[in-house]
Amino acid sequence: MTNHLTTSVIRYIAVVGILVLIPLKPFAQDKQEAKMDSLELIINQTKSEDKLIELFSAQIVLAEQMGDSPKVAEVELRLAKVSSYDGIEMQQYAKSALNYYRTAKDTSNMIEATYQMAYSKQLQNDYDSTLFFAKNLVSLAEESRDTISIIKGRLMLSSVYNHLTQFPESLQELNKSKILAESTPDNKSVITDILNRESFIYYSLGEYDKSAERINQIIEILKPEGDARRLNIWSNNLASVYSLCNCVSFDRRKEVLKESIGYAKQANFTYGKAFAYKHLADTYRDAREFDSTRYYLEQIEILLPEINKPDFTGLVSVAQGSYWSYVGNDPKAIPYFIKGYNIWEALGKRKDQMDIAWLLNDIYNRQKDYTNAYKYLHEYTALRDSLYSEEKIREVKELELSYDFRQKQITDSLRNQEKLLQSEYETTLQKRSKLMILLVGIGVLIIACVIYYSFIKQRKLAGLLRVKSDQVEIELKQKELLLTEIHHRVKNNFQILSSLLELQAKGVDDQATKDRISEGKSRVKSMALIHSQLYDNEGLTIHLAEYLKNLINEIQKSFEGQTSEINMDIDAEYTLDIDNMVPLGLIANELVTNSFKYGTNAGGQLRLHVSLHQEGEYNVITFKDNGPGVPSSFDVKTAKSTGIWLISRLVLQLHGHYEYEYNDGAIFKIYFTQSKFLNA
Repeated sequence: MTNHLTTSVIRYIAVVGILVLIPLKPFAQDKQEAKMDSLELIINQTKSEDKLIELFSAQIVLAEQMGDSPKVAEVELRLAKVSSYDGIEMQQYAKSALNYYRTAKDTSNMIEATYQMAYSKQLQNDYDSTLFFAKNLVSLAEESRDTISIIKGRLMLSSVYNHLTQFPESLQELNKSKILAESTPDNKSVITDILNRESFIYYSLGEYDKSAERINQIIEILKPEGDARRLNIWSNNLASVYSLCNCVSFDRRKEVLKESIGYAKQANFTYGKAFAYKHLADTYRDAREFDSTRYYLEQIEILLPEINKPDFTGLVSVAQGSYWSYVGNDPKAIPYFIKGYNIWEALGKRKDQMDIAWLLNDIYNRQKDYTNAYKYLHEYTALRDSLYSEEKIREVKELELSYDFRQKQITDSLRNQEKLLQSEYETTLQKRSKLMILLVGIGVLIIACVIYYSFIKQRKLAGLLRVKSDQVEIELKQKELLLTEIHHRVKNNFQILSSLLELQAKGVDDQATKDRISEGKSRVKSMALIHSQLYDNEGLTIHLAEYLKNLINEIQKSFEGQTSEINMDIDAEYTLDIDNMVPLGLIANELVTNSFKYGTNAGGQLRLHVSLHQEGEYNVITFKDNGPGVPSSFDVKTAKSTGIWLISRLVLQLHGHYEYEYNDGAIFKIYFTQSKFLNA
């Protein structure tokens, strides 16, 4: 915006300067017409585009001062044709001229201004607008039967479709243009342009035979004119296409290239001659006539210093390398391929660079030079991945562009329809306004009723929800009370069972039986403690540390007179549910009881250490005492002891296992998992 403003200011100053300096006709010094005529004389003698822009701008100022609107539009259209290539200023002047010619209904100039609008949009890469103006141009030109303008419009449509990779539509527009061009005089340049575009599209689609057919037609058109330079260029292009399509004989390829060399010599066109030599060398190489291949490559080497084009030097280096590789002389091929590789790298031609990297990898492998083979394989892979990523990005961008373009077309179509209906809409708007007011009033009333009904319904629902919520809360409290009572009764039942076992023991004289009853009573107490803690906590989980502390105290009461030192390393907040706590409590009862019973020598003090830690997916609770441990002949895995048997079954309920070892005392490790991670 700032740049355009600065440019406008500079031009205004220049215009003022020009108006002051223009020599007026002697008999019309004070007349603006004389200034306009003088400006026109200067314009006719000026070739500089920048100077022309200043002169045209001065003419516009004069025409506006004179109130000459047709002259303003005429100069604006001329100014659009010489404006900068970004298309912005071109659009500004072309639009102003087009608006005037539409008002004046000047179809001929409307066609010219519409073409400039389409061209300005194409320069700005605004392809949907380009299509819009190009189609308008074709429509106006068809109404006026202006064949040249129809062709110009269709060629522009073809160009946009080609850019959007809509090749069938592009070819269709070219075919329509060709039919029109064939019926017009002096049509060679137009038909050549159309054939050139068709050839490129077929080449892009991989239809090389059709591309070659169009190039042959171009050559036949150019032959009568005798332009040897252009004939050489198109003959070389034809040879390139023939090398890809394999649709002609070896002799035909040689014939085209020999003609191309003749044209190059006639035009003294060294580069064109060298290019023909290069194609001819490739042709003889494909036919495995290596002596001829070598001859033409040597001819190119002679011409290279005069040409001095890095990209052509790269092509020749690759051709030289391919020749030596074909004849089995890899050591001579390698320097040429490396030279070509370095040239493509400097020029940023990564696709060609990747192809040579693959050839060098293959040659070095044959030479058993695996270091360099790996180097170029790595380069090939890196270049391939880079090109693949860029290709994918390009495809995505093209899809986005195509999608945005189609969406814009739909939007523009809808806007055009809207404009056509606008006038009808405005005529009926007043009639509809009263009806709309009535409908809006009825709608508001209906909405108000619906809102009121919804409010009443929501209030009733809220009342019902409160009642239900109160009922659920009461039922929940009742169930919590019932659960607490169940735990209390279970605890009492366990205590009764424990008392019954104690009474039973008093009536038994056999010490072994008494021990069995005592063990059963201890196990019952371990379970009673769980329900006691549940009852006290009024919850569904048990704190492991608190439970073990109470359990050890209960067991210690059964061993009067025995001193002990109990250490516990368990997180006070660690909890277990009842499903896990019952088997773990029974296991703890067995192990602690065994520690008090066997864990000390006569008269010694028991030192018991209980800890809990994590090992992978398992929680591990460890019981360690300072006793002698189990006898060496006692196998805990196969023993038939009730306590060991009970432990082995209970750990299965905990989805775990147990381990025993001796290290200055017996150590039992219980590995278990919880189905619900309460301590997460």
